[in-house]
Amino acid sequence: MGGQLHEYRVLLLRRLEQQPAEFAALADALPEAEWHARRLADGATLHQIAAHVRDAEALAFWPRIRRILSEESPHLEAFPEYRWTMDKTYHPEEPLQHIIAAFARTRAEALATLKNLNTEDWSRTGFHPHSGPRTVQWWAERMLNHARNHLEAIRQASSLG
Repeated sequence: MGGQLHEYRVLLLRRLEQQPAEFAALADALPEAEWHARRLADGATLHQIAAHVRDAEALAFWPRIRRILSEESPHLEAFPEYRWTMDKTYHPEEPLQHIIAAFARTRAEALATLKNLNTEDWSRTGFHPHSGPRTVQWWAERMLNHARNHLEAIRQASSLG
């Protein structure tokens, strides 16, 4: 079992490592004007979604992992709504390349820590009001899935999928 869990975590880290390049490839494949013009079904532009992914990573997922690793069973704050980052931090004039670069930096910082975790660290928990007690591994999976879901939505909306 330990071998399978280790292999799973290696694959999880590899997938986390690949996502910034996937975002960069999408940014290169679609003119920036299209990132502001094309919208998802909920009305958000592709540019807004890219900023949301960057901000959720930098302001929610990665800080929660750091806190779980530095404190004993911390109580993590909940954010009031799904699109909380767009209300507070979104700047439509921000160049897409800056958004992608910031996402890549945050992800690299998270990966530098995650790659050095031992089995006990992966299992450390923090309590999240909406989700209950969750492990570092759960938060890393959440980071991956959040970005993956938005990458797929961007691909579909841009017809690059």
